[in-house]
Amino acid sequence: MDQQFTNKIQAFLAIESPTDAQIIEGATLLLQCSPQRERGIYNSTLRRPQHMLPWIRTDLRKFLDIRNRGLTTAEVKKYNDETLKLVEETLATVPEDVAEEEAADAPTPSTTQLRLGKRADHDTLPDNIKALWMKNAERWKRMRALHTQLALLIAKPDYAPCDGNELCYQLRQLDTDLRNDYQRYDAWQPAPEKPVEEQVADNVKAIQKARTAISRGLAREEQTEETLQKLQEAVNTLMTLKQTLKPDTLERLRGLGISVNEQG
Repeated sequence: MDQQFTNKIQAFLAIESPTDAQIIEGATLLLQCSPQRERGIYNSTLRRPQHMLPWIRTDLRKFLDIRNRGLTTAEVKKYNDETLKLVEETLATVPEDVAEEEAADAPTPSTTQLRLGKRADHDTLPDNIKALWMKNAERWKRMRALHTQLALLIAKPDYAPCDGNELCYQLRQLDTDLRNDYQRYDAWQPAPEKPVEEQVADNVKAIQKARTAISRGLAREEQTEETLQKLQEAVNTLMTLKQTLKPDTLERLRGLGISVNEQG
């Protein structure tokens, strides 16, 4: 990839109000990107430079994006084809939270469109794992919209792979994220319970750490929001583990505004 040529494209696109001569230089860059496809824009630019500026900028941005991703013309077509195959596989399986009217006419590589159901234990999963499902339903709808947009683009008689590469890039990112999150959702399992002896040892360490934090915290001459928060967390740990505190310690903590809810 010729970085010097890429730099020339970037430099042209950075010019806010190019002169006629600069616009013709931009059209020349475009012609070098695609001699056959861009010949018409180049010829029109020679006659009406300012009129053709929007078209030159639009097409140069497409080629710049492609070059920044390090793709050749042949690789762009391959990338687009691979992306379409992956995306159509994904769109063939509709998350159950997507309404039927939203999934109507979605592209399917087979004759049967499948509905992807949630895990049987979905409602008992942690919130961050349940959120993966809803996030993927929204991704699916976004992919459906972009795929429709791409299909309309491809249907144009003058379509070239560079025209659809940016949409394919967005679709590939969405598809990758969707597949990764489904894998996380499907594979999640609760952490195995620790043996009783190990749990007791962990609790002892937590109690010792919390008591030390309270002792050091109360010894401070000045308190800050951060130190008070640490005191509160230490007290919460002791209360959760059903520990007691001396009356004078409780009085000092409450004097600092620490909430102490002793377990019954």
